[in-house]
Amino acid sequence: MTHRHVLAVGIDAAESTIVRRLMDEGRMPVLASLVREGAWRRVDSPSDIGSGSVWPTFITGTEPIRHGVYAEWAWQPETMGVKRYSGHGLAPFWAPLVSEGVSVGVFDVPFAPAVGLRDGFEVREWGPHDAFDGRATAGPGPAAAIVDAHAAHPFYASPVDPAGPHDVQKLEQVLSTSLAGVEARGAMISTLVRQIAPTLTLAVFNEIHHASHYLWHTLQPDHPLYAGVEPAGGETLRSGLVRLYAEVDRQIGRLLEHANADDAAVVVFSLHGMRPATGVAAFLAPWLIEKGFARLAGWGQKTWKERAVGAFGALKRHSPAMLKSWYYRALPPAATRQLAQPTMVPAYDWTRTRAFSLPTDQHGWIRINLRGREARGIVAEAGYDGLIKELETAMSSLADADGRPLVQRTVRTAASVREALTSVLPDLVVHWTDAALSPALRIGGSGIEMSSIGRKFTSQHALEGFCIARGVDLPPGDGVRDAELHAVIAGALRRRVRGEGAGLA
Repeated sequence: MTHRHVLAVGIDAAESTIVRRLMDEGRMPVLASLVREGAWRRVDSPSDIGSGSVWPTFITGTEPIRHGVYAEWAWQPETMGVKRYSGHGLAPFWAPLVSEGVSVGVFDVPFAPAVGLRDGFEVREWGPHDAFDGRATAGPGPAAAIVDAHAAHPFYASPVDPAGPHDVQKLEQVLSTSLAGVEARGAMISTLVRQIAPTLTLAVFNEIHHASHYLWHTLQPDHPLYAGVEPAGGETLRSGLVRLYAEVDRQIGRLLEHANADDAAVVVFSLHGMRPATGVAAFLAPWLIEKGFARLAGWGQKTWKERAVGAFGALKRHSPAMLKSWYYRALPPAATRQLAQPTMVPAYDWTRTRAFSLPTDQHGWIRINLRGREARGIVAEAGYDGLIKELETAMSSLADADGRPLVQRTVRTAASVREALTSVLPDLVVHWTDAALSPALRIGGSGIEMSSIGRKFTSQHALEGFCIARGVDLPPGDGVRDAELHAVIAGALRRRVRGEGAGLA
């Protein structure tokens, strides 16, 4: 059966330019050999909407407008609030393959639900970057026994949250747990492939994603965004991400050995990349309020619950950093998420709010308070397009007090108001310039002065991913869409099952 093996390996948020550089330098020889024997393609993903869209698009083979996932916290128009993504409800492309009798192994695919495999293996959240259940699960029985026999991933056993780029000790811990995690992950996947031998293996390395958010300034220290960040740590830390990329390459080589690399069809991919950043722009909500697109509810308009929630949110925002740190250490993540949920969207006066911002981890997200879609919507369908254009015009002229543009571009997620009526996505996505991440931002023509938030994170997602394929048919051209990758993998599998050979790279 091994001659029919199809191996698909995701390297979550690996930056394509770094991978190409390290291949050229001989530090990622396994991927370099796969490129020589096969092909390299750019991957175009819906990361221009949000990083939370890329894996659901891959999993389902459908675009965000259909699957509706764009972030960890998603807007609920029926309750006029947000709800955390549960990790369930998507229809993975491998489920029909299972019904066709194909043995499938799935390991730690972000955002993927369990489908209840009866053979093969299915492991969720063993060492995730984004945890939804908060615990690892594995099945069926033989796979669960293998997972139970291994130690927990270091992300669970030794969780670390550095305070920022100067927190050298914790940054070194992030690096060490990530390196150990890659090695442990490689060993676990190799064991599962060797002992269970599925026809299709789909496995993801998540450690680069996790470490890059904290350590990117060590990789590109001369970037202008890091002008105020003094180099921290020694050579061990400064070379850390390069060593992490190299270790992932080594573990993929190890996995190929167990998958009979000479004959396996292989796809290695990343759906999006990484780039320098210093936190997330945080001024969109107050700016929309200042410009009259949204209105906050007055004290007399709020329920007692809304007043209590508002007071709790204000207390958190103005608490000293030390107290906040204690808060997050003392309470389990599930508890902090539950407490945070009601405070994530301000108490708006919905009768006077036409457009409002949604909680975000990168881009600006604006939602129209559309009648017939939002439970308390006021914007008529006939006014939807005009309001979007008004917002686009306002965004295009947005600049800081020194005249530097704050907006790179805007993206509409719906082609028409008819499509928007059934969409749960933000209506307008705002891509910020680096100027929007200033530690002391003053907006021109505005009274708003505020810093970006989450400045402990020194990277955000780049839009472009990559795909390396050997023994697999790829679409013509230099790029492949995220939503097409499932068809590439499934097509290679079906040809292998039919005994049609390796296909063409």
